[in-house]
Amino acid sequence: MAKIKSKKTSYYGNDFDSKAEGEFYLLLRSDKNVKAIELQPQYTLLSAFSVPCYRCEGNGRVENKKTLRLNKCTLCSGTGKRMRQPWKYTADFKVTYKDGKEEVIDVKGYANERFPLVKKMFESVMGRELVVWQKNNKKGWVRK
Repeated sequence: MAKIKSKKTSYYGNDFDSKAEGEFYLLLRSDKNVKAIELQPQYTLLSAFSVPCYRCEGNGRVENKKTLRLNKCTLCSGTGKRMRQPWKYTADFKVTYKDGKEEVIDVKGYANERFPLVKKMFESVMGRELVVWQKNNKKGWVRK
């Protein structure tokens, strides 16, 4: 995966991960149709879940090789299950317009290989479009 070289910037006391994101924030602030801008809203795409522990095979106990006694499994702490973290996605902006319409926006300078999967998962789970804006040197801001 390629390393993305972006400089963190700050506008109106808000920190942004890239210069393009900060510039888009200034564009949103100047738009008369925008009622509210929420910075970096977080969405859960996949809730936390558990899988059976492979070491104890879901029993919670493992045989000690020296004493041949059953001990509590240290990998799952004796529960027989291992927890997996939820999959969360943080968008750049959630914009509410004066007419009541809401958009979740992500500003991209460069979209890595993983982003199309995240976008598709977001749209599937949330049931709304993830709007992607990209800055083009010749055309200005382009909606992708």
